[in-house]
Amino acid sequence: MKRPFNYPLCTLGECPRAGECLRYMAMTESEEERFTVLNPNLLAPTAEGCKHYASAQKVRYAKGMKKVMGMLPHSLHERAATALALHFSERSYYRIRKGERLLSPEEQKAVRQIISRMGFTSEWDFDAYVEDYHW
Repeated sequence: MKRPFNYPLCTLGECPRAGECLRYMAMTESEEERFTVLNPNLLAPTAEGCKHYASAQKVRYAKGMKKVMGMLPHSLHERAATALALHFSERSYYRIRKGERLLSPEEQKAVRQIISRMGFTSEWDFDAYVEDYHW
């Protein structure tokens, strides 16, 4: 399991949601000698939950959008690229387009809205999808 650097883990195995929490699961599977951990003395999980809980359910990320950008008529392509670069930043837009940066479900929705606002109504999809944890 490859987690982001300094992602805080949880050692509270007695938490009622430990078995479904990404922070606890990543801690139990970690083979690192040192890692960032939430202070167990300050954690007070209840039946209602914990403010640090992170679902261990995988999410569907989009990877790349070269196909749709290639489908856009030239007049829309420039406007869409500019709007996406303004939304994400220019560097992020190019990384997203090439598939170097994955898009969360919320970001996928934003991209679809931006492209449809440009007037592109044809059916389209991202280049690929991958499932991973929502760190």
